[in-house]
Amino acid sequence: MGGIEPFTPDDDYCVYCHAPAAGMCAACGALCCPDCVELVMGWTTRRAVCRTCAIDEAPPQRATARALPWLAGIAGLAAALYMLSW
Repeated sequence: MGGIEPFTPDDDYCVYCHAPAAGMCAACGALCCPDCVELVMGWTTRRAVCRTCAIDEAPPQRATARALPWLAGIAGLAAALYMLSW
């Protein structure tokens, strides 16, 4: 990871700009202010993640593509169990 590393917060301050923190990053848990987060779409809702995590996070389309083989395997297993029950 290149660039400036965030410092460890002393109190409830943003780890990037040291403004009062509004909450935690949904990915890494770092305290962030509203100016240092981005809203990204998760599976069902939007999540506030820091800009560092927003760059590193895979888009939901990739996550869906990784889930398709699992869903196909579960469907195949269900079909095999159904055929064996005859």
